[in-house]
Amino acid sequence: MNGRIVFVTQAYDRSDPLLGVVGDWVGALARRFDGVDVIAQRAPGAVGWRLRARDGVGVRVATMGKETGTGRLGQFLAMQASLAQALPGARAVFIHMVPRYAVLAAPLARIFRVPVVLWYAHGNVDRALRMAVPIVQRILTPTRDSFPIDGAIDPHVRARLACIGHGIDTARYSPDGLTDAVPGLVVSAGRLSPVKRHEVVMRELAAITPDRWSLRVVGAPLHSADASYRLRLEAEAGSLGVADRVTLVGAVPFERMAMEYRSAWVLAHTSRTGSLDKVVLEAAACGVPVVSTAPSSRAVLGPFGDELLATDDRTFGERLRAVLGWSATKRDDVGRALRGAVIAGHGLDHWADRVADVVGGL
Repeated sequence: MNGRIVFVTQAYDRSDPLLGVVGDWVGALARRFDGVDVIAQRAPGAVGWRLRARDGVGVRVATMGKETGTGRLGQFLAMQASLAQALPGARAVFIHMVPRYAVLAAPLARIFRVPVVLWYAHGNVDRALRMAVPIVQRILTPTRDSFPIDGAIDPHVRARLACIGHGIDTARYSPDGLTDAVPGLVVSAGRLSPVKRHEVVMRELAAITPDRWSLRVVGAPLHSADASYRLRLEAEAGSLGVADRVTLVGAVPFERMAMEYRSAWVLAHTSRTGSLDKVVLEAAACGVPVVSTAPSSRAVLGPFGDELLATDDRTFGERLRAVLGWSATKRDDVGRALRGAVIAGHGLDHWADRVADVVGGL
């Protein structure tokens, strides 16, 4: 498609445990447009606000300077300078997850007559999101339950929202043919936050006898309010008498996350965010069965929902116990089916094609 995409994000950093995926998305979009200009709050290796070639043909990266200690005013000025360079001839501005950036980009985008598209998949509704919704041309989200404003109430949402899947790189997240799942190994992935409810996984595993299991909790606190949660998990593991079976791994670099999934017998998912969680899709793409308490996971679990979806914590424990007792053959068969569901509805190529369709229609 003719024209470039301007991609505004918090970080362009392959090592970032949460935002390393941006590199996959940018690469996929660069193959569908003339290129992508990334403007990131933090982009190690980029210089100042000048757009520089990086990561292959068609991708240029500019930083707002957070990695070098630039303050908010300096970041704002760098963002505006980079937009002024990138917007002439651009097809669209793609705002990744930060509604504030949509509000800040809108005035210049309007001058250059470039539409603004907001990607948002989070339960939080703040002032910036409410300001962004009426001024962007389209809102993209993975599934309807991933966007927190009711379209039946807000006409702007009703007119602008498109659900396009999650954009999982199913080549990166895939069985590698070399890593064998460890019987009894449970992985609970996601940031260390009370909303992820990792302690529920520990409690239910502690009740399983015989106790041939181990648990790896993969993730780190994201917000300062989450900092005490690790201490709570450590105390809970001690009080349950399972501290020797539980490993709080902390942050895992983006490039290594697939290995964590591949070695797991099962992913335990107890998040209460409400939307379809990316970790569910990543694990399933690796061929790993997922036991989940989130109703939104049913879309991926499909015909195995009755065995893998739990309506409450007690049922979650029962489902988890059953999967830990599965034969390797059944586990692998279910894993292949779940991987197929991710490829069909949430694969990276599917996602990038949908973005291109939306932008092409503006």
